[in-house]
Amino acid sequence: MLPVRTPTPLEQHRSGMLRWLFLALTVALAALCFSLPAFAQTKYVITDGDQVIVCMSSSSDPHVVIEQAGLELGEDDTFTTQRADGVSQIHINRVQMIYVRQGEEMTVVGSYGGSVADVLASLGITLGEHDELSCSPAAETFDGMNIRIVHREIETITYEETLPRETVTYEDSSMTPGEERVLNEGADGLCRFTAEVVYEDGVEVSRTVLSQQIVEDAKYRVVLRGVDRSLKEQERENYFQPAPVPDWAAPALSEDAALEDGVQYIPGTNQPYAYSLSCSATAYTCQSPSGITTPGMTYSGTPARVGAIAVDPSIIPLGSKLYIVSEDGQYVYGYCVAEDTGSAIKGYAVDLYYNYYDECIQFGRRAVTVYVIE
Repeated sequence: MLPVRTPTPLEQHRSGMLRWLFLALTVALAALCFSLPAFAQTKYVITDGDQVIVCMSSSSDPHVVIEQAGLELGEDDTFTTQRADGVSQIHINRVQMIYVRQGEEMTVVGSYGGSVADVLASLGITLGEHDELSCSPAAETFDGMNIRIVHREIETITYEETLPRETVTYEDSSMTPGEERVLNEGADGLCRFTAEVVYEDGVEVSRTVLSQQIVEDAKYRVVLRGVDRSLKEQERENYFQPAPVPDWAAPALSEDAALEDGVQYIPGTNQPYAYSLSCSATAYTCQSPSGITTPGMTYSGTPARVGAIAVDPSIIPLGSKLYIVSEDGQYVYGYCVAEDTGSAIKGYAVDLYYNYYDECIQFGRRAVTVYVIE
């Protein structure tokens, strides 16, 4: 048996020092291992639309980093990552819902940004020459954006329309009161139009007539009607009633009518006129002295009637719209149109049409002022 050696006090001291040193190193290494994650963090720059967030994270998972930054991703949202200059960048792409309307059709498109032109290209939509877009093709898209497309077409067409015949009635005192006799049934005419038509989404929105051509003139339906002689006698007591007011005449003068400065108006009316003439006026009719009316036609091809007068075309052009009143202001023939001529109507002279022979005799010859409206 070997004898047991007892360590010296010095050896015992050294052995204790080594144990304490080993324990200290173990604790230091453990502390270092636990503290490493706190120092191994990465700087992230997150761009979410106009919002930029800078944060530090020890995670390398972008989903975790985005969540740590307090952001949420939608079901269709995406992101891209890149690293530059020691900084990790995360760019979030939020899906945009774009509404594209064509006529009654609505298309919803998911987009991650870009221009309106990009959206149209993704749908295979090509704009025509006359199409209209509610916004610029270069405009940047945004969530909830509404894009309206109006497909416009312009077409030149030719079509024909009926010109309805008009009925002209002449009074004949030789007929039984209330009796009517058709002298001519007349006929409808035909007019050919050339027009520019604008369609929007297939619906006509405007039509502009470029030209028109009378293919066939309408022919008047001429009717003779017997009148009550007692009524005719009552009418004759009121000779020289003004001619019927045409639809092209100005409205009747009222107290609140606004007359423009520098414009010539026929006295007592709000009817502007171009110039006036002093003329000698006579009267003519299609009724014979015995009271029989034979329908007549003017030089212009219209029925002879009150409101259609004869003129010298070298002084007053045919088709001129006129207003005639006696120079003393006591007699008003009123609105009329220059539609007829006569061998005796030369120079500053006019011949006024009346229904009755007696009216013409009573009128005789008078000095009148002729206002030329147009």
